[in-house]
Amino acid sequence: MQQKLILTLAVAALLLWGWQQPSAGGSWLDAAGRLLMVGYFIVAGLCNLTREQIKDHIDRMREAGTPLPAAAFWIGMVLLFTGCALVLAGWHPAIGVSCLIVFIIAASAIFLRFWERKDPMLRKLFQNFLLNNVAILGGLLLFLDRLPR
Repeated sequence: MQQKLILTLAVAALLLWGWQQPSAGGSWLDAAGRLLMVGYFIVAGLCNLTREQIKDHIDRMREAGTPLPAAAFWIGMVLLFTGCALVLAGWHPAIGVSCLIVFIIAASAIFLRFWERKDPMLRKLFQNFLLNNVAILGGLLLFLDRLPR
């Protein structure tokens, strides 16, 4: 219940922000793309902040051999939310997008090792998750390229 309320508030705040903030290029498509991209990261980040998800992520990071898994998890969350805040605020958005790029590359390398999965269905599922992250990475690179220099 509490998680649904948080997610609803996050989506509502993003939508309100989007109607009030002009995009750098002046295009509503540009603004919509930015909101969808940042919205994805905010919702994903909030979903991962339940006690169960935190424990699960840290345990899987430990199994994957990530050094200092608890610290790495929280550093990842700081990168994610800092990146989103910088992009939304329009204050050093290139640094914000760079934070999100580092986050998605690290998370993919830690969690989406599809080649280690024995079950063919899980292997294919994790491969698709990795491909989704590659597409998101492409969107972030386009976003970075469109920022004013």
